[in-house]
Amino acid sequence: MSRRIPSIVTAIYLVLVVLSIIPIFTGDDALSGIFAVLLTQPWVSLFGNLFGSSGNMATGLILIIIGAAINAAILYYVLRWLVGRFAR
Repeated sequence: MSRRIPSIVTAIYLVLVVLSIIPIFTGDDALSGIFAVLLTQPWVSLFGNLFGSSGNMATGLILIIIGAAINAAILYYVLRWLVGRFAR
């Protein structure tokens, strides 16, 4: 069971990111994507400043997807290392 913990936590994180993207398409508020931005920090801010994505929804969604992928990879590998180290 402990070997599946990194996969489970990473899957939960990715589901939360997908659920946070839904209000971007359904809501008409300017802050509809704030939860997606919060879940994918610091990469959205870093890449947004580097590439200058001001007001473009497609670029913003791409940055959110890239940030989520980077965070998911970090989360998976750190948890895999922790489980391997402490669950013996």
